[in-house]
Amino acid sequence: MRNIVRALLTCFFIMIATGVPSAETAPSSAETDLNKDHRGGVVLVLSGGGTKGFAHIGVLKVLEREKIPVVGIVGTSMGSVIGGLYSVGYSADEIYNMVLGTNVMGLLADSGTRMRPDAGNHRPIGESITLYQKNLNKNFKSAGPRGILKAISLTNFLTKYTAHVQTTDFNYLPIPFACVAADLMTGDTVLIRNGSLSSAIRASAAIPGLLEPWPMDGKLLVDGGLVANLPVNIAREIFPGYPVIAVNLAGRSIEKPAEQFTNMVDVLIQTIDIMTIEQIKENEKNADIVLYPDLKLYSTLDATGYDKIYEKGLSVAQENIETIVAISRTAPAAPRNRSTEQPELTVRNIKVEGLHERAARDIENSLGDLTGRRYDVDSVNRAIERISRRDEAATVDVDLLQSEGGTSDDIDLVFSIEKRSPYEIGLDGYTTNFSTHRWISLMLNARDLAADGDSANIEGRYGNDEWGASLRYFTPMVRYGQWGFSLNTRRDNISPDGFDPYQLERFSARALYYRESSDRRVGFGMAMERADSDERDHNSVWGPYLYFNKDTLDDRLNPTDGYSLNSQIWWNTADVWVSRSELTAFVPLFSKNHVVLNFGLETGDIKNRAYRALLGDQEELYSRARHPLAGDQSAWARLGFGRNFYTSWWGSIRGEVFATYGMVMENWSNSGDAWETGLALSVPGQLLNGSILLIYGDEGEFSLGFTLGIPRWASSPLP
Repeated sequence: MRNIVRALLTCFFIMIATGVPSAETAPSSAETDLNKDHRGGVVLVLSGGGTKGFAHIGVLKVLEREKIPVVGIVGTSMGSVIGGLYSVGYSADEIYNMVLGTNVMGLLADSGTRMRPDAGNHRPIGESITLYQKNLNKNFKSAGPRGILKAISLTNFLTKYTAHVQTTDFNYLPIPFACVAADLMTGDTVLIRNGSLSSAIRASAAIPGLLEPWPMDGKLLVDGGLVANLPVNIAREIFPGYPVIAVNLAGRSIEKPAEQFTNMVDVLIQTIDIMTIEQIKENEKNADIVLYPDLKLYSTLDATGYDKIYEKGLSVAQENIETIVAISRTAPAAPRNRSTEQPELTVRNIKVEGLHERAARDIENSLGDLTGRRYDVDSVNRAIERISRRDEAATVDVDLLQSEGGTSDDIDLVFSIEKRSPYEIGLDGYTTNFSTHRWISLMLNARDLAADGDSANIEGRYGNDEWGASLRYFTPMVRYGQWGFSLNTRRDNISPDGFDPYQLERFSARALYYRESSDRRVGFGMAMERADSDERDHNSVWGPYLYFNKDTLDDRLNPTDGYSLNSQIWWNTADVWVSRSELTAFVPLFSKNHVVLNFGLETGDIKNRAYRALLGDQEELYSRARHPLAGDQSAWARLGFGRNFYTSWWGSIRGEVFATYGMVMENWSNSGDAWETGLALSVPGQLLNGSILLIYGDEGEFSLGFTLGIPRWASSPLP
């Protein structure tokens, strides 16, 4: 055992040595104070260009160093992201550290994980991850998806780093700001100068076809690069009299060698550049100076090399610094920073738009504690998070409007919600060579059936002489409480170690009432089941059922910090306590590494085929997946050290070394145990979820295996 531990530690340190993680620097919200250090000033126009936009940070750094005041910023796409962060008070160094300390591609990828947070189907279907998904409207006509990526993590990132902003008028930011988007329905140019800053930036950066369009004020907004990738003329209109410095990431010519088109995004961006080249040239003519960072060798969505891209921005700004200084000195005096002039706001009313009346009133009543108080961004962000957990909510935005009949300091909080599609069809599956549990499944999700806000899910799956079907229905959520009903039937083939293999057919029903709070969901009710094996008949049994889930993970799809505790307990009339509880925790280690801890306990009855506690059937131990250990109870503990090697918009490549120990018990006395160690290389993401694993177990054999898909286990003693 000592040699195994030594080998594991050696593998881990080899993984660490493959790259030096960047130290994460927590940004402050201190305002830049450049406007007082230099007479005159410049307006910045920052173009789009994906990760090439990190060159904008280098330009900002040079302007800070030379004390060139920035009196306004107009951005498009990535220029909106960098310009928006700078406008709220972050320095160039702070934004640079944000970039190096953040998994930038992970913000787009929303990559999947092998962990299933909703074990047991105790939540409405919500946002599902499938191999194929088709959205339909009420007339069963196609309604999406409208982009490959939801970019939920990007939205959360922008909300987090703009949370200290106390105004919705971008003129009152430390540096006045505006961003450009395109109206997908009309083709019009949309200039955004007020509202939710994070939503404005997200809308401007919605690359069509890749990221979902962003709904705002009745419009569907996409990347502003379609209509004004270098919005110099717009900057002239809203900041008259000031010299304009434009940063064009596309360069002097859009011509690129064939080898630079490495993915579909590069092709898409080049297509947009070709379509908009003439309007870019017209805008360039009206800039006082145009900076062209040398970015020919970089892709639109590069996963690495951000420090080099930053240096390209530094270099081009420094080369032109004399011209920039001369231009700045011709400008009128820089305006006084107006952010301190914004008065404290008081929330008078809460309004919800986009949902049916009953759901809207329910949300408004639940947020009543926000009214009559000073506007607090943290409280509003928590409200957005709570609303986002509702099954019918696809996106949530918030706006501040002056209250009718109130003072200028009185506002209404208006939450705008875009509903999910009424119908969704999904195709999913899972396969591995470790066990016989492989399947393909077809599912249909439906909403607003018997009542506005309810949801239902029908799923059927088949594989390896095993099959299953389920029907779930959840009532509308009222005051964060709802009823859930489910019917399930399935057939499993089970071959426990030391027992004859058998086939088990089950039919179960469950009715629970659920309550949900900020990070937990609790359900209690009744469940019944009839289970038939090929040797004996089990009488129908029923009894009380309890469900508990607490989730503090920083990201449900790609967690790096926090924990998830999931527990299900059922006592039935056969006098058997059937339960499964699992705790998974992620502990960050430097910037790209993490520790994973997993503990679990399952209870049942070894004498009853339907309710045996099995160890390995859900890959707690890969080496025991085909022939799991059986007992009255089973328990396991797993320790893993992981590292993200590469992340792109489609997902990540990760390595992990791990060790797992498990045991089965009879009447809580150890009756058998097993252990294994292993190395895993996984590729989780939107388009592919797969792993290659090398396992060494207590039986003294190495095994090489794979998994493909996200497992959604049905083989459990619980109904």
